[in-house]
Parts: sequence; C-alpha cells; structure tokens
Amino acid sequence: MFIFTFAIGTATVAAIALAPLYASRLKVTGSSRLGFGLVAASMLLGATSAATSGRLAPPKDELFLTLFALLLAGTLLILADDPEDRDDDGRGRDDSDGDPPWWPDFEDGFKEYTRRRRSPIATR
Repeated sequence: MFIFTFAIGTATVAAIALAPLYASRLKVTGSSRLGFGLVAASMLLGATSAATSGRLAPPKDELFLTLFALLLAGTLLILADDPEDRDDDGRGRDDSDGDPPWWPDFEDGFKEYTRRRRSPIATR
C-alpha cells in the first residue's frame, strides 16, 4: 500500500504544480475561502498525525490519500476562475487585449499633446 500512496502523492504534487496551466479550463466554480479551508484542513490533519505519534490520528495510508485529495481540491478551487471576475460578455476583466482600461483616454490625450504647436524656449 505504501507504493500506491507514494505514487498518488507524487501525482498529486505534479498536478498541483501544473494546476495554474489547466485550472481555468475546468468547469469548477472558484471559491478561495473553501479552497483555503480545504488546504488548511489537510495541513492540520497532517500536522496532527505527525505531532501525536499516531495516538490521535494514526499515520495510515488512507489518511494521506485523503490529505492528497483535499490538497488538490483546495488548489483547484483557489485557482479556478471566479464567475464574479467576469464581464457581461463572459471574458475576464483583465482580458481586454492587454490594454488597461485607462489606456485609450491616455493615448488620445497624448496624441493631442504631440500635435499641439509649441513655441521654442529662448535660451540665454
């Protein structure tokens, strides 16, 4: 059972490391609070198991398989797209062709400034 737990743990670590690449494509409603809660719960269970030397929560393979599942689920919930961060057209708020929302006004003002005729400054 140890080899199986080790393989699942290794796969979970790889999945968590690669999660930023695929989490936004999953059909998961993001919830940072729930995600942080799951990650904290898994860390607390693991720390309790390690600190009590097996008296309160024995370090069984099933416990660590549960911890791996909680960590992965929490990570995906934290990284998933939050529906509140979307515009009316379904795109993300930060997904406006890379330009910040104030850029068109700035660009128009700058073009107007460069077109203005300026008189040269007299030097002494």
